[in-house]
Amino acid sequence: MNIKSIGATLLISGTMLGAGMLALPLISAGLGIYNTILLLAFLWATMTYTGLILLEVCLNYPEGTGLEAIAYDLFGKPGKWVINISLLLLLYALSCAYIAGASSIYKNDFSDYFNITLPSHTIAIIFTLIIATIVFISTKAVDIANRVLFTSNIVIFFILVITIIPYLHGHFLVSHHDSVKYAFAAIPVFITAFGFHGSVPSMVKYIGRDKPKTLRNIFVAGGLIPLIVYIIWEISMLGSLPRFGNHSFQYVAQHGSSVGVMLQQMQIFIQNNNIIYLIGAFSSIAMFTSYLCVSLGLFDSLASTFKRGNNTTDRLMTAVLCYLPPLVFTLVYPNGFVPALGAAAIFLTILAILFPVLALRKLRGKQHQIEYNVATNNMALFVVGFIGLQVIINQILTLNNAVPIFN
Repeated sequence: MNIKSIGATLLISGTMLGAGMLALPLISAGLGIYNTILLLAFLWATMTYTGLILLEVCLNYPEGTGLEAIAYDLFGKPGKWVINISLLLLLYALSCAYIAGASSIYKNDFSDYFNITLPSHTIAIIFTLIIATIVFISTKAVDIANRVLFTSNIVIFFILVITIIPYLHGHFLVSHHDSVKYAFAAIPVFITAFGFHGSVPSMVKYIGRDKPKTLRNIFVAGGLIPLIVYIIWEISMLGSLPRFGNHSFQYVAQHGSSVGVMLQQMQIFIQNNNIIYLIGAFSSIAMFTSYLCVSLGLFDSLASTFKRGNNTTDRLMTAVLCYLPPLVFTLVYPNGFVPALGAAAIFLTILAILFPVLALRKLRGKQHQIEYNVATNNMALFVVGFIGLQVIINQILTLNNAVPIFN
């Protein structure tokens, strides 16, 4: 790989790595580490495969053609509207998740570091206003803030992994209470950790549609890095806190599956304030950068959908549409971090699994314009599409408490 390809690979990895990984140990505590690793690997393979399917679709169109235009060409106006609405709802769901998660984390930070007790709704409002201000100023302001914070967080993560190893408890990881029945609730949240498909058209434009094998390698490697990071993160978190007891993941689950509560419980078993500070810093920065990037995408999508310009008045109106609905949701439902991530999986599944499968099937009925073809057939497409439908069904059942949930 050349420097450009390495940069593109890291961009794909950066798209997946974010605040969503904070929910992984919360939702996988009942599964156990071995089942968790197997499920992560399976979903990584599935999402990478659908990414390569989408790559073939995009390579049949001119560089710069977005998913909306492809959907319109293949499925007409209904397809265009499904993609548009799914994207907006995905970004709104992620926004709700990140504001709720930030309220929990920063409430804990204020208490631990400054001995200040603030209500969750106050923190949610302050956090949203800060993010909104940066996005309102300009995309360049978002880029600068994200570059500095994301780079810092990579350094913090590696320091954290090295320093936490002596404090891990092997018997926390090995338990006869592991149960695959909790996979039904975990799958939708895990799916959101591997979503990069919205970046496929941009990567085709950046690398060039004449380099399909390079693009294939970028998407495979770009997804493999987060998979390794997630496994290390899961081992670090699940090895730091027992499954059951007065201070455990069970206690966290019974108190809203809050990231802040999880960090409080870990303080009891990790008798090293530096590690607790590192976990808190990593979580806080991850939540900030994730919402910063997601809200920028939502802001631009709303501006495009409602034909808003770049003047102060139009940007202010777009900001209200972008930030008020998820903020209101969080104020009404403060423990919505994990549920909102699960809801986001429904719309991500439409964009990243069902659309690529249906688009490729429709496209292969026409004359192909390129030599690159992902290895697939009707049976493989059917299986992948079935997995996508199963993810949506699982999440609907989870929202209605119809599947086993660890508590």
